[in-house]
Amino acid sequence: MEEKQNFSHIVALVVDGDRYSTGIIGQILRGFGVGRQQAVGTVEEAKALLSTGTFDLLITESTLADGPLSDLVVWIRHNPKNELRYIPIVVLTGYAYYAQVAVARDLGVNSVVRKPVSPTVLFDHITWSAKTDRPFIDADGYAGPCRRFRFGDPAPGFCRRISDHPDGIPVANVSSDDAPAISDEAVI
Repeated sequence: MEEKQNFSHIVALVVDGDRYSTGIIGQILRGFGVGRQQAVGTVEEAKALLSTGTFDLLITESTLADGPLSDLVVWIRHNPKNELRYIPIVVLTGYAYYAQVAVARDLGVNSVVRKPVSPTVLFDHITWSAKTDRPFIDADGYAGPCRRFRFGDPAPGFCRRISDHPDGIPVANVSSDDAPAISDEAVI
């Protein structure tokens, strides 16, 4: 029997400048039973709420109007006095190119999800971020969950897009030894 998840104690912050998108994510989170959630549209609003409130989950769009995602993630992860530096960060993006996912991973986010997001995929990424036993790394150039993990071979037909292949040549059905650890709905 599958284990039931209880999200009623979770307090989530959604950061996205598009009210339609925050409405959809809010409905999905309510469907999961998330106890409380707040939505803001800018990096500065997110910083203000994060510095005054207690949150258990951060879901953010990769492109924010008033600054890059890196401003928010670095502010959270690299401040040793910040109690929320260990918060799971799930990034939503319309473009999941390998290079963009690698940058997000190197910033210290837990997971990247490609839009349009389904409730099942978002649920999987939230529970995976919360349940995986990845140690928090605090080094000179990096602060965030350990980036070393792998669950198995990529899906068949992987690396079909030219942007996924370093030489610009699409390659189908590559082996796990030759392919970067990423899929269409990348976990980082």
